[in-house]
Amino acid sequence: MKRIACYAALTAVSLIPCLPAFAQDYSGRTLVVGTWGGDIERLLKEHVAGPLEAKTGAKVEFLLGGSGDRLSKMVAERNNPTMDVTFQNIYEAPSALKEGLVVAPDAALVPAAANVWAGMNDGCYAMSLVGLGIAYSKAVFPEAPEWADLWNPDLKGKMAYAPYPSSEGDGMLAVAARIAGVDESNPDVAFAKLAELGAPMLTYSSLDEVLTLMDAGEIAAAPMISGYVISNLENYEGIGFVFPKNPGPVLVRDMVCQVANSPEPELAQMFIDLALGVETQTAYAQQLNFGPTNSKVVLSDEEAARVINTPEEVDSLLQLDWDYVIAQRSDWTDRWNKEILGQ
Repeated sequence: MKRIACYAALTAVSLIPCLPAFAQDYSGRTLVVGTWGGDIERLLKEHVAGPLEAKTGAKVEFLLGGSGDRLSKMVAERNNPTMDVTFQNIYEAPSALKEGLVVAPDAALVPAAANVWAGMNDGCYAMSLVGLGIAYSKAVFPEAPEWADLWNPDLKGKMAYAPYPSSEGDGMLAVAARIAGVDESNPDVAFAKLAELGAPMLTYSSLDEVLTLMDAGEIAAAPMISGYVISNLENYEGIGFVFPKNPGPVLVRDMVCQVANSPEPELAQMFIDLALGVETQTAYAQQLNFGPTNSKVVLSDEEAARVINTPEEVDSLLQLDWDYVIAQRSDWTDRWNKEILGQ
């Protein structure tokens, strides 16, 4: 407890005064972090893992893949976890906490958590904010479309979707439900409405794949998470991205979690504290266009315009009943394959 208290007291100023005592303790030990690859891994290495290794002597090992794989791994390893930190989606974190797979957020152990916007540390610690909007071909849409515009009969069969289950798929079902006058609690209406768009031209496995076809006008549009698309727009002159207004974009929030009963709890807390810190959160906003959850981050007007950046903006987004959605996942996966993909 003395080591944690010292860490908590000094983190807001600097890790350095406390960490010489840690260096001997953690030298030769490994922290295992499950996360996504690409730019997310790069930024975490630069702003979190690197400084933590330098200051503690520990090694940080990344386990890359999808959040569903990580959740399954935690379930399988419940009694003997090998991951210490895991990044999960907004809908996975609360259920993981209920199942006892992760440790509840605690600002006494992770001081930077006290600076996260109120109400966002749900299940785990809130890492970043993005919204599900529309990536669209400018050749098909001279002006930015609203959700309802995707139901133009001339566009049937010209959409692209991420593989289901996914935040994108759940969000699109919720949008379809609202276009039809209900919400996600009425899946029969939601699936019937979404099926009106026809089977997608593409279920994509990479952004390059779908954006190349969209840039050429072969794919009309796709529901996509904002940060990923906005970060790629400069490479595709023929693609636009919009946050629709009716209904608004769907809130998607990435979470960072301390795995329950993991081998390195103190290192996990230090890692999460650095991840939630101003430096890392600013890098996420500037380089990934992921909105910061740390209220102390200050962005330029241009940077702020590209991200979801305040509680007021979060309140304007469409927020789903994720407990209900997750409970339907198995049934909805079968229905997606049959009714949306036509398989």
